[in-house]
Amino acid sequence: MNFKNYAEIIGEGSLRLAESSQRVSDASGQQVIVAPPSPMLALVASRVEIPVYAQGVSATKKEMSTGSVQPEAVKAAGARGTILNHSEARLPASSLKQLVPRLAGLHLDVCLCAGTAMEVGRLAKLGTPYLAVEPPELIGTGIAVSKARPQLISGSVRAAREAGFIGKVLCGAGIVSGSDVAAAVRLGADGVLVSSSVVKAADWESKLLELSRSLK
Repeated sequence: MNFKNYAEIIGEGSLRLAESSQRVSDASGQQVIVAPPSPMLALVASRVEIPVYAQGVSATKKEMSTGSVQPEAVKAAGARGTILNHSEARLPASSLKQLVPRLAGLHLDVCLCAGTAMEVGRLAKLGTPYLAVEPPELIGTGIAVSKARPQLISGSVRAAREAGFIGKVLCGAGIVSGSDVAAAVRLGADGVLVSSSVVKAADWESKLLELSRSLK
């Protein structure tokens, strides 16, 4: 679950949502991974047992790199992985090829994002634990990719497996209900990447339970 930088999770809100996610993971038996904003990464990681990911990291290796988010700093903060190449923070292929081995060397998992099945097939060769397909035009719309673009999910799963990918294939964009999640699972997805559907929900735990229980 990508917290992004919504007003609801700035500061202590990130901690409250992470703790809600922990309770839902315990109750449902489903893995919930949370990605709070970088300023909250260390605090959230120190307070929950579920995996905490960074929302992204920088490709630079320079110590004199003001404002960059270094993988080593993310690791030291207690994160277990990072989202990479999200449509709101795209990286060139050359940076991905450098970053993925660097992150693996730090024992940091990667959820690598793509926008098309073709891109999924190409990125699958990097061998990350997670691949997530998200069509940018549906992100935040409430129009679920699993219902509006079902062929994108099935095609992405097929492209990943044909490329020899053995990790988990996720999908995101517009996933707002349990039925959206169930549809994604029927199409071959192993899980979902969500954000506003949870962050903007009136009751975080109820929404998380609805989504997580539909993964079964």
